[in-house]
Amino acid sequence: MPGKIHPILRIKHQSPRDSKRVPTKIKLLTGTYMLQPLRYKIYKEGTEDHCIACDCKEETLEHLLIECEAWNYLRDPILQTIKNLLTTNGNVREEDLTCEMTIQVLMDITKIQKIYRVTSDLMSQIEFQSRRLVFLIHNARYQLVMKDQAKKKAV
Repeated sequence: MPGKIHPILRIKHQSPRDSKRVPTKIKLLTGTYMLQPLRYKIYKEGTEDHCIACDCKEETLEHLLIECEAWNYLRDPILQTIKNLLTTNGNVREEDLTCEMTIQVLMDITKIQKIYRVTSDLMSQIEFQSRRLVFLIHNARYQLVMKDQAKKKAV
């Protein structure tokens, strides 16, 4: 809603570094993050819709955050931390953590806060991990984009 602060921005930051991770998360949340289909449409770089990291599937939000095997080394430990926080400290069962719910937790934990009675402290811890994961994937992906652009300039 125009003029209203999104609830995710009201979650307290864990560190000064955490506040620098917010813009990337907000771009993903609002759909303004430049995934490969949009990058191709604007700049005609790379393949039309294939992920620049694994080059085997359409780069969607779900693919970027959950499916792309190129980011497993970044994703797996952080997702495990989030799952442990939710199952140990929250009212979430392991079987509730589907792909859709995991994306919801990563994108906007406030949507499930009331359903699972997630405390504000737990929400803050999970949001910290979520921002960290999104930012790490963003940085690794950005490095690939820059390498690709450098190769094209050299040719």
